[in-house]
Amino acid sequence: MAIKNYLEDIVQSIVKEESEKDPILKASKILQEDVIAYTLNHLKPKYARTRKGYILTEVEMASEQLRAEILVKVLKAIKVIKEHPKGKEIEKL
Repeated sequence: MAIKNYLEDIVQSIVKEESEKDPILKASKILQEDVIAYTLNHLKPKYARTRKGYILTEVEMASEQLRAEILVKVLKAIKVIKEHPKGKEIEKL
């Protein structure tokens, strides 16, 4: 089995949901990727390698509390990235 950080899928999903609400973020794949990277860098990774590890991690990932905590980190990342973009992405919009 491959090693996987299960937070990547959840963060990408939440960023996609939030992008639908924000025209600037929706229009820029680069900004979305920056938000994902920023968020993942501010969360403790949840890696798994074995089948048991995958199952335990998936149970933890199903927690509404964990999802809410990740949403808070994503919203903070969106704010930070939009305030301090790494290029001309926002100016183009």
